Amino acid sequence: MPTLDGVLDWHRSLYAGCSTPCADYLGHLRGDPAVPELADYDVGVGPLQPDGLPAKRGVWFGSVLAEVEGLLRGVRAALDQLDALVPVGSAPVDPSHLQSVLSLCAVIHGEWVRIHPFANGNGRMARLWVAFISLRYGLPVFLVVKPRPQDSGYALAAAASMGRPPDFRGDHQPARNLFASMLEDVLARASGSGPHA
Repeated sequence: MPTLDGVLDWHRSLYAGCSTPCADYLGHLRGDPAVPELADYDVGVGPLQPDGLPAKRGVWFGSVLAEVEGLLRGVRAALDQLDALVPVGSAPVDPSHLQSVLSLCAVIHGEWVRIHPFANGNGRMARLWVAFISLRYGLPVFLVVKPRPQDSGYALAAAASMGRPPDFRGDHQPARNLFASMLEDVLARASGSGPHA
């Protein structure tokens, strides 16, 4: 089961061999008081809105640790439920179980992007979560960690998952729809019946 220390190690591993503006960015969450550069690090994307904030924001730096810990508790509970339905390493045979796996992929990806816990690499980590869930339940990796998908559908789904103050709520439905389509494409190519076979 994923732990906070394990996830921080994933982040460090993603950047093995890369240079970063600050070595302590790796494996440390925004808001970490032990890293001065991250202690009050907020993030946002998109044009400034009338309230002076970007169109989309990661949660406030002071909330990051609690949000990540809450997400990890939710992930563990979801994995416990899915493990009872789909044996680890086996592909789902029931369509509703497959939908549950894809929904979990979309929610974890979306929540990771919504929280935006790191100074950099949040998209890679979100895609790594999708690969982890896919492989756990016997599915092919339909969303690679790197490079980031270049189509607009992925960018729009990720943007929909981000929120902004005061509630920071995101919409993960676009990611659910996109991931179902991406998995279908990968399976069709593997069987030789897809448009890109």
